[in-house]
Amino acid sequence: MMFERHVLIRRTLIAAALALPIGAAIAASAPNDAVAGCQITVRVHNSGSRPFTVDWDESKVKVSGGTWDKLAKTSSESVGAGQTKSVVYGALFNCGANRRYQIHTTRGGDEETTYFPGVSDWTTDQSPTINISM
Repeated sequence: MMFERHVLIRRTLIAAALALPIGAAIAASAPNDAVAGCQITVRVHNSGSRPFTVDWDESKVKVSGGTWDKLAKTSSESVGAGQTKSVVYGALFNCGANRRYQIHTTRGGDEETTYFPGVSDWTTDQSPTINISM
């Protein structure tokens, strides 16, 4: 059975219009940070005696050979003495890639940036715990 060109075009447009909402619904149901790679849980532990605020939206992660990327889109949260807070990062590269973390913290008017595992060191740890004392 042969169809005329305008009939085929119309059927193709109808099929595309029906598929678009389904694709949009699937994309909307995925987490904002969902990406190919792996999920890494970054923990910040307050090893000091006074509370501070970890600014997740100012904290960053870098893959060896890459550029700095925001660790999370969430804002900030207070970390009391002895407490540990965490955020899940959707990594762009494989789980075993070398990474460096830059954690931004504040207390009162003081700001501090902590590098993990160090300013020029790398880690493949998929659930690092970063001890901070302000």
